[in-house]
Amino acid sequence: MKKRIMPQSYYGCKGLIKKFIMLAALVLSPGICLSDDEGVMNDDFAFTGGKAWQEAKVNIPPTPVSKNLQELTVMKMPAYKFYVDLESVKVDAGDNVARYTIVIETRSGLRNIFYEGIRCDTDEYKLYAFGLWGKPLSPVKSSHWQPIGTDTPGIGVYRYDLATYFLCRQLRINGKKQDIIQLLQYPPNLADPEFE
Repeated sequence: MKKRIMPQSYYGCKGLIKKFIMLAALVLSPGICLSDDEGVMNDDFAFTGGKAWQEAKVNIPPTPVSKNLQELTVMKMPAYKFYVDLESVKVDAGDNVARYTIVIETRSGLRNIFYEGIRCDTDEYKLYAFGLWGKPLSPVKSSHWQPIGTDTPGIGVYRYDLATYFLCRQLRINGKKQDIIQLLQYPPNLADPEFE
């Protein structure tokens, strides 16, 4: 019996079919797509298994001085002025939290100061300390992580802008401290409809 000789194009097609089957298996296997070295992602996009998240040690910075303040434009709150103390910006990749001091100035000139952190992977914030201009910051005795939403009521809307446009990118901190400071100093035009 003669051995059947297949054309060369048959073997190329056979390799393509194998690649297609492997790609389909990867796409259709949710367990492969939703796991990492430390655990598995559940339906709420939280990792289970592996080591638990642990917050880094937080030191309250000194009261800010005017020369270190960078104004932050918050589109939804034109009645207030918002400033970030550039000296207080701290990026901690270990716990994926960006910390900063925000100064909120009322129309009458009263300045309130808050030292906060934004946790990029969960879209939450935490208040660490507060105070008035020219006075030392007072640590918050009991504070927990709170969600940042697009519909945050009242004056807290600045947190959404900070997290979305300056501090976080794709659930991670947006670069190093100097990258964030540069972005705060030379912000994107948030009013531009083409800005994303």
